[in-house]
Amino acid sequence: MKSIDKLKRLTGENILKEKVDELRRIHPSSASRKTEIDELRQRIETVMHRSPQQRQSQNIKSNLTEIVEGVEIENKYGKFFLVSDIVSRSSRHGHRNIFEAFDFDMTAAAMLANNPCISEYCSSDALFLDTETTGLAGGTGTMAFLIGLGWFEEGHFHVRQILARDFGEERAALYHLSQIASRKKFLVTFNGKAFDVNLLTTRFILNRLKSDLAELPHLDLLHPSRRILGHRLENSRLATLETQVFGVEREGDIPGWEIPQRYFDWLKSRDGRLLAAIFEHNRLDVISMATLTAHLVEILTAQSMTKYANADDYLAAARLLLTRANAEGVEKILNIFQENSCPDFSHQSKKKLAQLYKRTGRLDEAVQIWRELAACEPVEFYAISELAKWLEHRERDHHQARILAENALNQANTFSAEERQSLLHRLKRLNAKAEEK
Repeated sequence: MKSIDKLKRLTGENILKEKVDELRRIHPSSASRKTEIDELRQRIETVMHRSPQQRQSQNIKSNLTEIVEGVEIENKYGKFFLVSDIVSRSSRHGHRNIFEAFDFDMTAAAMLANNPCISEYCSSDALFLDTETTGLAGGTGTMAFLIGLGWFEEGHFHVRQILARDFGEERAALYHLSQIASRKKFLVTFNGKAFDVNLLTTRFILNRLKSDLAELPHLDLLHPSRRILGHRLENSRLATLETQVFGVEREGDIPGWEIPQRYFDWLKSRDGRLLAAIFEHNRLDVISMATLTAHLVEILTAQSMTKYANADDYLAAARLLLTRANAEGVEKILNIFQENSCPDFSHQSKKKLAQLYKRTGRLDEAVQIWRELAACEPVEFYAISELAKWLEHRERDHHQARILAENALNQANTFSAEERQSLLHRLKRLNAKAEEK
């Protein structure tokens, strides 16, 4: 059966004729073989009746090296295809310059990763990694046929793309990856913890190769991106982040779901045009990870807001730092809001800012926002509740707390039944305290 399947991929008329005759001699009495041979003969007839122009158009294909500037590399495990690119520091990625991604703050990077080890390294120790695979669900049957890598070196951003041109080149490609990874200290990926690294670890095992890739400290940008930027994005895909945060517009980009089939088509035709868009898609992903890292670090380190910054991003970053017990970092971000009045803050954002002030002990700023919100109509429960608690427990002004609660209950408000009951309970307690006096 394997010989028959192989023949079905051939298109030469003379070869097909010879093989059909040979198969008839080998399997003269097999009904199933006869059916397969008849199918092959029918294919021969189809080929023979094509016009010369049709036959020529069938054979027009572009070699990979004509489409992508790369070279064939050979190591002790075989051959593979390697594309090398250097992105100069003056290059732009959307509205950002690549040089802005150099020398990012490693303490902030460690905070993003929630891994203190990363703070001990420098940005040139990072290996940015992204894969294109034969399937999007993972599993032992899925192979990473294209591995995109990036790193900072000598003032530029270097990109390497390792292509296994067929399944037989996977071992050599993986070995080359392991050699590069051995020179780096930590990984940066986008959803790599859940997908890329696990997949590659499996492929190393299946190919009986040793790799310490999974042991490297890992900054997966997906999770901090969701926490800091997700509030203003329709989804957390890297391409969405590129467009809405960096202003990158990919022209003619291939959708991710189409990539596996495009590779299988390449295996059949060896037409380099099928892989061109995949290489570019992967290259942009690697570059985007570098600029995204720098962008998140800038927010976390409370660098001054630019026209591309979003005040709510800084609020989200401050909340992340609170969970990391980094009070100094939260304080730096809050100081930005002292310098910038943030007139574009939404009602919800003001509530978040007030909560940050409260949790960091800056009650004067929190009270100012609560009073501002309490003056809005219809009255919301949050501001009234926080002000009443502050008056009762911090200022010990039970009289003013009682007036606040009574007025809120009697004027237009948005209280739910539960919220109304909470205020009534507080008012009852305040009345009792007044009677005690």
